[in-house]
Order: sequence, then structure tokens, then C-alpha cells
Amino acid sequence: MSPRLPLADWPALLRCAPYFSRAVVDALHASGPDGFAPLARAVYYFDLFDAQVSNGGVDQYFDNVAAHLDDASAVPGIIAANPVYASVLPLIEEAHAIWNMVAQAYPDQENDDDDEGEEGCDEDAWDAYQDLLAPHGERLAAIATEFFALHHAVRQRLEQDIVRHPHRYFALAAVPGLRGSGVEHVTLADGAHRLRFVDGFPIGPNVFENQDCGCDVVWFSPDRTLLQCETQGFGNERGRHWIHYPSQASNSWTSGEHFMSGALQSVRSDRLALGLGHHGLHEAFDAQGQRESTQLYWYGEELCSEHFYPCGAPLLRCRRQDKGEHHLRYWPSGALNTESIEGHDGATRYLRCLDAQGNDLAPQGTGRLVEMLSLDADMRQWREGQLVAGFLQGPVVRMASQPDGSQPRETERTVFKNGRVA
Repeated sequence: MSPRLPLADWPALLRCAPYFSRAVVDALHASGPDGFAPLARAVYYFDLFDAQVSNGGVDQYFDNVAAHLDDASAVPGIIAANPVYASVLPLIEEAHAIWNMVAQAYPDQENDDDDEGEEGCDEDAWDAYQDLLAPHGERLAAIATEFFALHHAVRQRLEQDIVRHPHRYFALAAVPGLRGSGVEHVTLADGAHRLRFVDGFPIGPNVFENQDCGCDVVWFSPDRTLLQCETQGFGNERGRHWIHYPSQASNSWTSGEHFMSGALQSVRSDRLALGLGHHGLHEAFDAQGQRESTQLYWYGEELCSEHFYPCGAPLLRCRRQDKGEHHLRYWPSGALNTESIEGHDGATRYLRCLDAQGNDLAPQGTGRLVEMLSLDADMRQWREGQLVAGFLQGPVVRMASQPDGSQPRETERTVFKNGRVA
């Protein structure tokens, strides 16, 4: 029997955007990877490696995957069948070479729940395995770090290859009502769809209307180098993404409830390869469209940032510099409150401290600190302490009150010495 490809159709595949490889992984997970074509199997086994190493390290991959495979040593060769993984293949091969050296000592866990005392033997076996693995610990950590730095870019190179050559990865099933030419409409069980094909590929805009009144849109540039999509996220979240595959420049807009406060929020984030690291602007907006914060990043490093009061006035501006991080804090009126530099040693030196009327509270760095921390609809927060030659000394109390300053109360007390927590 010749190797088979995962079965999919255009509507199902497009609705996986921007992560089309998900359809490969889901198909092979459902039926097992055996019997599938080499490109598809490579995607599946790379996903197993990535999911564990990027979230828990190589040793987690050993525990959760390698120890349960019939032939873990074959994995690097399987992944090597797809050229998009060439840049990380040496790391995958090195991780498996270490596994080959310790695999025979990995304890058999079938008797972990035995009540006749054999659990103690299993613990001894586990300790022996850990002792054998320990000399490789530093290198395993380095492999995980190097791999994590690359995995988003590698994943997006795969997505680009799927977009360029979908028939290499999928057996695309015919959909009644779709001929694959021009603008076509079809109604399926999950809603009404409109697709626009050019040369047999759904360039789009491709519109998917759901029975719950939701609507997803996926479209590509004519040369398929730029993907744009708007899709449903977790819960009530909506996400709009774009990625330019050749440069891997990307951006996301997400709208929905904040995961902690539950407040409605929109977040704009420039990134590389739709990854976790920021590159460019990262901005958050409240439900009324008021900017809450803005950060500027360069390849994951924050260069400067600004945070705002609910009224839109600046609260805090931060900027990196050679001596440390430069901070400017403001009163709600917009008047300057404090200017300080947080040094690389963790000590904060105050250059200025002014009250809301502009009066200097600490001439030449010695005097009283009153520093605004936040102001929202429910609470005003600030802190008070003593400055000596620009550095906090002694107890510093954090205060809270009603938004108008009434009913002040102490919420926290910390002792400082030379600008650092004692």
C-alpha cells in the first residue's frame, strides 16, 4: 500500500488558518502516524518534539514521548524527510543521541502502583536513571534554549510550504458545489461559505459564515507570500493575524476579555513568525479604545514603554539607557511626579520628586517621596518614603484610597537601604 496523505477539503483546511499544519497533526493523531507519507509523518513527529521541548525541556520529551515510542532512534530520520526542519535537525539529532545513551536505564513504570513493595525498586531505578542523565543536564538545557529560539520560525516555514504546495501534504477531497474556479458559494453543515479561486487555489477573500452568526475570513496575496485571517479564538475572543512568509514579519490584533480581570480589551502585537517574542509595537486598548499601554521591542528586547491613566494621560514612561532604565512618572493632571533611574544592580536613584503643583519634595535628592502608582475607577494607589541622596532609605509604605483620595489606608510596608529592598 502506497503512503497516504491526510484527507482534508478546502473549507476545513482554510479554517485552520493561520496554523494549517494543525490539520496534519490532528489527522495523524486520530489514526496513528503509520502508513502516512513522509512529509506528513515529519510534521507529526516534529510537533511531538516541539510540544514537549518548547514547554518543558528535553527531559520532558524523554519522559512523555521518547520512552513510549517503539523506536525513538528513528525519529530524527523521520523529521529529516521534510527539508523545512533542516535548521533544527542537528538539535533534534543531538537530543536523541543523548536519549540513546540513557534509554536502557529508563525505569519500567508498569509496576508503579504495585502494593507489594516493588515501588521502592522503581524509585531506585528512577534515581539510577537520573544519575545517568545528570551529566547531560547542561547540554539538554542548552538544546532546549536553542530550539525554542528557532521553533516559531521553523513552524512558519512549514506553514508557508503548505500554502505553496498544499497537495504535497493533503489529499484534498471534493466538496459538493465547489469546482475550484472563480467565486463559488456553498452551504455545508457548519454554515454558508464563499470562496474565490485563482488557478485552483482559494486566494480569497474566503468567507465562512457560521450558524451562530460568527464569521471567519481568510485570504492570501496573489503570490501566496502574505496571509491575512480573522478567526474565532478562545471563548469570545476574536483574532486578526497577518504574516509575510518570506520576511516572517507578522502582527496580531485580538479582542475579548482580559484573562485575569475579565474586562474587555484589545491587544495589538507586532511579532516575528507569529511567535511569543515581540518585535515592533505591542499595544493594549480598553473597551472604549483608550490606549492602556504601549511597548516598543527590538527582537524581543523592550526599548521603551508607556503606560496611561484611564483618562488617557501618561502615567509612566520607561526607556532603556546605558546606566539602566530611565523612568518618568506623572500625576493624573499630566504634571511630572518623579524621575528616576533603575540601575543594573537593582537600586533606583531618584533625580526628581515633585508634588502635583510642581514643588520639589526632595531638593538635591534628600526629602520626601510621594509617587503615584495607579488610578482607576475603584482605587488610587501611591507610595511614600524618605529619600537620602536620591535613594530610598527606611520604611516605604504603599497606600490606597478612593479615587478622589479619601479614606487612605496603608496596604504594604517595605524597608529599603540605598535604594534597594533591605
